[in-house]
Amino acid sequence: MKNKKLKRMTWAYALRGLLFGLVIALIVFLLAADSDAYHNSDRTMADFVRAFPAFWVMLLLPLLCAAAGYLVAWRMASIIRGMNKALKAEEVRSDTILQFVEGLSAGKLDVKINSEDKDDDLISSLVQLQKNLKQNQKEDIKRRDEEQQRTWVTNGVAQFGEILRRNNDNMRELSYNIIRYLVDYVHLTQAGFFLLHTGEEKGDNGKKFFELTAFIAYDRRKYADKVIEWGEGLVGRCALEQKTIYMTELPQHYITVTSGLGEGDPSSLILVPLKSNDIVYGVIEMAMLQPLLRHEIEFLEKTAESIAMTISTVKTNMQTAVLLQETQQQAAKMREQEETLRQNLEEMRATQEENERKEIEMKGFITAIDHASISMEFATDGTILKVNDNFLRTFGYKAEEIADQNMSIFFFKEDQDKLDELLETISKGDTYNGRVRRRSKKGEEVWLLSTYTPVRDTDGEVLKVISLETNVADQVKLEREMQDSQRELDIRLQETRAEVEAKFKEIEAVKVRNEKTLDGMLDAIITTNQEGIVEFFNVAAEKLWSYSRDEVLGHHVSMLFAEDDIQKNDFIKAFVTPDMPKIIGERKEVPIKDKFGESVPVLVLLSEAEVNGEHSFTAFIQNIEVELF
Repeated sequence: MKNKKLKRMTWAYALRGLLFGLVIALIVFLLAADSDAYHNSDRTMADFVRAFPAFWVMLLLPLLCAAAGYLVAWRMASIIRGMNKALKAEEVRSDTILQFVEGLSAGKLDVKINSEDKDDDLISSLVQLQKNLKQNQKEDIKRRDEEQQRTWVTNGVAQFGEILRRNNDNMRELSYNIIRYLVDYVHLTQAGFFLLHTGEEKGDNGKKFFELTAFIAYDRRKYADKVIEWGEGLVGRCALEQKTIYMTELPQHYITVTSGLGEGDPSSLILVPLKSNDIVYGVIEMAMLQPLLRHEIEFLEKTAESIAMTISTVKTNMQTAVLLQETQQQAAKMREQEETLRQNLEEMRATQEENERKEIEMKGFITAIDHASISMEFATDGTILKVNDNFLRTFGYKAEEIADQNMSIFFFKEDQDKLDELLETISKGDTYNGRVRRRSKKGEEVWLLSTYTPVRDTDGEVLKVISLETNVADQVKLEREMQDSQRELDIRLQETRAEVEAKFKEIEAVKVRNEKTLDGMLDAIITTNQEGIVEFFNVAAEKLWSYSRDEVLGHHVSMLFAEDDIQKNDFIKAFVTPDMPKIIGERKEVPIKDKFGESVPVLVLLSEAEVNGEHSFTAFIQNIEVELF
């Protein structure tokens, strides 16, 4: 239709050119006809042409104008056709671009743009925009997925932290709660918790082994006793390398998953070491029917670190409790030994007083028996001259048996030298006083307290010697018993003193070691007596409260808590009030007040010890921190 209009326009322009040429030719003809040359001729056409030779051109002018009009119209039609074609192409291009843009606006990033002009900058820009939108969409999806994963991990860690704060005094219940949560949260099929034992805990000479403390499959608790040696199997390898083992190609029948619909092998297996500060505390083995995603593996590794830290804290608390109990037992034993030593000292003092009393009695006894002394007279060579009845009764002789005998018969062979010395001393006129051992007729020892007095003549020569003697055999026996008793007491006293000194040193060493151990604990530890006075305050407590040890020791424990919290919180109020029953063995979350008045939430576990009626209380304080990533 449009082509017909252009043709009509072309012929219309040609007709207009023809008419225009005719009009011009007519005007020129009329003007020429009015000229003198034309009037002077015969006024024929031949005369007119001869007069105006250029008139031939005027005759052709209509044709030329018609041709020119046709050419102009044809050219204009060509231009119009080109413009129409360009407009149509532009319209098609605009529609294509509009549909493409509307598709992009509607989120249809896979829509295609059909264009034969590959050099079109706008289309190229739109195609690049589509690519950028697709990339942004992918990145946005990736960001949303990552955000969802982070939210999933964050929520899991928060919930998991609450689980770790419960039942942390029972490793079996704690391990079961851990794997039960992991099975539910990560959608696992089976999971087992292997706890590492060093052997020293069970008296196995330091041999390491893993104990299966909890096992769960299809959300049901299983009971299985299983022990794996250190370095044995995948569990041992995981602990030895301290790295996560993730397997998607499992050995045939390595694990069999059984359900009501049948049984089969899981598609993947993961073993995560429970590691904290390069120390392995156990391994968690988990099986699943579907492969794990990367963020799920990272979540399991992060939770494994938290589990290891909790196990470390639990073991440390248990060791601390054992050390504290040993210290208290040592202190009680020391007090018992002190009491035993005091009783021994009192007994020895009583024995010594008894010995002194007996010695006084013995002296009185000796004084009394002086009136009934044993008497003998003998010559300077030892020949017996006379004895009294007491002498005869004492030695078991008859008078005729010792007549004219030498007094050497009353001495043992080993004492003959002493007899010679005695006779030599007396022959010089010296008096002898002392205790002597004699021999009875039966060969028995007779101890006498003797006084040998020489009797001189007028010339000063010794005529004879008179002895006055007292039988002190009982005294000697008693003295020997006392000496033996004294020696025994001395030995016992030295042994007791040495034992007590060793115990004191041992107890002091244990006390120093325990205090250093408690000082090195990551958790804060404070000990108070029954009056609430602080007696122990470790380094972790100094960091938690910002007080130095000297600022707290000897002061009341109420200085570590805010007054409002003491009135509102039953646990704190019972702890700081001397006569109130304490809440023992329950972990409580309470606020404390540091040196600068800031309130800090902590977990507190209180234990009690009683020695000789004296009560002491030890608080284990853990700062609450949940590390998110």
